Amino acid sequence: MSAILILAVFVAFAALMYARKLPAIVAVPAMAVIMALVAGVHPASLGAIVVDGASALSRAYVAVIFGALLGRVTLDTGIARAIVNLAAEYGGERPFAFALVLCAIVAVLFTSLNGLGAIIMVGSIVLPIMMTTGVPRTIAATLFLMAFALGFIFNIANWTFYTTFFGVTEQEIVRYAIVLAIVDALALVTYASFAFYREREYAAWSQPAPEKERSVPWWSLVTPVLPILLYYAVHMDATPAFALSAIYGVLSTRPLRAVPTLVASAIRGVEDVAPAVVLFMGIGMLLVATKEPQFASALHPLVAGGWIRNPLAYVAVFGLLSPLVLYRGPLNPYGVGIAIFTVLLATHAVPPLVLVAAVMAVVQVQNVCDPTNTQNVWVANFTGVPIMTITKRTLGFQVSVAIVATIAVVSATQPLLGVRAFASLVPPVLAQELFPGMQSPPSAAYRVAVDDDGTPLGREGADAVVTALSGGSLRAFRMHDDPDARDCSRKPYAAYVRVVTSEFTLIEGVDFDVGLILEDCGGWVVNEWHDHEIVSQPDASEAQALADQGVARWLRWNAATPDVSENLYHIGVAMSAQDAPRYFYALYKTDDGNMRAYVRAGGPAYDAGMRSGDVIEKLDGKDWWEYGTYQTEARAYDGKPHSFEISRNGATIDVQLAEPFRV
Repeated sequence: MSAILILAVFVAFAALMYARKLPAIVAVPAMAVIMALVAGVHPASLGAIVVDGASALSRAYVAVIFGALLGRVTLDTGIARAIVNLAAEYGGERPFAFALVLCAIVAVLFTSLNGLGAIIMVGSIVLPIMMTTGVPRTIAATLFLMAFALGFIFNIANWTFYTTFFGVTEQEIVRYAIVLAIVDALALVTYASFAFYREREYAAWSQPAPEKERSVPWWSLVTPVLPILLYYAVHMDATPAFALSAIYGVLSTRPLRAVPTLVASAIRGVEDVAPAVVLFMGIGMLLVATKEPQFASALHPLVAGGWIRNPLAYVAVFGLLSPLVLYRGPLNPYGVGIAIFTVLLATHAVPPLVLVAAVMAVVQVQNVCDPTNTQNVWVANFTGVPIMTITKRTLGFQVSVAIVATIAVVSATQPLLGVRAFASLVPPVLAQELFPGMQSPPSAAYRVAVDDDGTPLGREGADAVVTALSGGSLRAFRMHDDPDARDCSRKPYAAYVRVVTSEFTLIEGVDFDVGLILEDCGGWVVNEWHDHEIVSQPDASEAQALADQGVARWLRWNAATPDVSENLYHIGVAMSAQDAPRYFYALYKTDDGNMRAYVRAGGPAYDAGMRSGDVIEKLDGKDWWEYGTYQTEARAYDGKPHSFEISRNGATIDVQLAEPFRV
């Protein structure tokens, strides 16, 4: 019921934003509070949601503010105009080639510029130059927005939002960003080619081309790209990179007026991005709200079943349905769509990097085509092009970008993002092909290896187990092995039984215990049975008798669980078709304070690279102790594709779970 109410709130606010009755900066924080209430969050927690949420993304919007400072410095000192005018000198009589040159300049500028003010200032320079050199106004408007979106792929203030919100690093997404930029650039060139071919009438422009202002030193022209160099080359954080670049910009152009220029740029920069900052605060509130246990529990059905890990569903939702990003819709990360992404992130439906890739794909549609964007409204008014014309002309190209980008993600997740996240399209019945070491070979069917603990009475008990099983459907034989040491592909048994003994001295005598520990072919414990008796002194006959009792209880378990036991003895895996998919690993804390893993040989976690005894350093990007001991251990059984940073023999290894095993 809570999920239905949350969706109702979601739809109501989406409709209000679609109808432009309520702006996103009001709708998103209001949605966070109301959704939390209908999810069952106590009203006393609302204050924490608002206060903590307002600062949750502070790192992101501080970077946006400093990016706006740099943008204003670049614009007010004439650096941006000089760059564009430099390109204009080579425009000549070839409007098509010249338009592409200007698009490249705009893309480079918006790798660091941010906010509506930057759009207005750059557009006021670029658009008149385009139109006075023979570029039709409709093409000029659409190409300008497509170039802006192309550069914004690498905008480091925007990347700060990704790294803060999703907990990823810049290095992890740069390869995908390059691929996305190539696809986006191809779409821009393709659109320009078709548009220039179809439109032969050049629009008149009554305003003359802007006059050149006083020149700026050539060395100041690197100012817009300087933060990119600092960010990638020396791994400087976005905020100081913006600040140092702004200081360099004013010192290289107006050294005698550096301080007043910086102050004025800071004030106007804050004004430029104030709506974005308020929106980030609202997004942070929604993020904090969705982390409440009641909220996550209510919305869990949205991601139940692992639909997002189906590659076809991923492409369909974030590629084909990417127009749902328009009007601050359900896929818009700067609108109501942030709820969907926060739920997917909180439930670990897929690795965070895969969600970032989805966001970056749909944002290519939003940045160019959304009629509610302030940049679209300004460009449409400035060029005299109807705003819906911009949407109609660009939507097909930008949706194609999103589709190609999502196809690239699902087809090359490992090389692009360094993780494995998607379920195979191979049907579940072919699970033996997905995990060839998971199941025992056909020759091992119904064969059970019986081992002992190395004690004389343990050996007597193991011999008794083999004898008790003789003549039945199970073929038991004695063997000493470590089932967890290797996968099941070549093992001579489907199940493994370990007979262990223990003795405790009491006043009445010795409490003698014989236990049968049943494991599958990979060393995963299935069940165990213990029988004990108080005797004066344990001997072989008592060990054999207690072992026989254990076998009797074992056989009763077989009869009570026919589906599970049949699969255990047939393929070496104790699961039924009704069981939830599993990764077959466990986490436990040892006396030295470390969190360690126990991994079933040949299973999905084993296949992903995890081994028994590995020390868990981080889980889903956080230190495991941030979750707590019990909460960390419980995550091994939630069926989610968690990511790990583990230590093994002094080396640090990253492990990303992918497809679980199912019968």
